[in-house]
Amino acid sequence: MEITQLGMEHEKALLNFLADFTNAGEMDIPGYFADSDWSHAEIVENLARMSRGEGLPDGWVPGTTSFLVHEGEILGVSNLRHRLTCHLLRFGGHVGFSVKPSARCRGHATRLLEGAKALACVKGIDRLLVTCNAENVASVRVIEKCGGVLEDEMYLEDVGEVIRRYWIAL
Repeated sequence: MEITQLGMEHEKALLNFLADFTNAGEMDIPGYFADSDWSHAEIVENLARMSRGEGLPDGWVPGTTSFLVHEGEILGVSNLRHRLTCHLLRFGGHVGFSVKPSARCRGHATRLLEGAKALACVKGIDRLLVTCNAENVASVRVIEKCGGVLEDEMYLEDVGEVIRRYWIAL
């Protein structure tokens, strides 16, 4: 099992990963920022560019997208934003992560967040902000298991949800 950046060799695995969400009726994949119209080569290139901070949409910050891969199968994705904007400080934080529905409850989300913590250390980030929906008990558990300390809980009108904000010291 490894955490790695997406490569050309992951094309079929990525299609299967995305189909798993679609089949479960989940259209939003936290931590995955690729346009559905992009070819696999464009996804690989654009995620690499985002990591380098090149060609970012207005208001975006550099972010490294990593995938949890086991025996050629993508189990999960995480995105580490290299810095925060005012918006990300309220909602989104440094890290977004998702595990495909058929692979949940096996510790993969914890592996992804631990991997994001390690990468953050390499990038010189001294603490991470991680946010989640207050009703997402699984994410709350993962964040707290990885050292998250609750800063606050607030209703965000523009999101329409109660959000929990956690800091993880590195």
